[in-house]
Amino acid sequence: MTHKFSTGTYRIYKDEIEGLCTFPDSDCDEKAERSITISPKLKGRRKLDVIIHESLHAEDPNATEEWVDTAATNIAGLLWRFGFREK
Repeated sequence: MTHKFSTGTYRIYKDEIEGLCTFPDSDCDEKAERSITISPKLKGRRKLDVIIHESLHAEDPNATEEWVDTAATNIAGLLWRFGFREK
């Protein structure tokens, strides 16, 4: 699947082997391939947090890791409190 961010269209992989995930949970390649890989092992609130985290990297490749990590966790926490869950 693909998703359009403000920096361009990214290929989204939900399989760590297909997307060649270089980190245990996820990866965002905002330079060459423009892809995001999310490990299929992730579940629940952690998965929501990671998807938001990698999306923020795609939206702003220059944002610091600390800012992205904090912002993603804060947004995921709010969405979780509103009842957002994977079907």
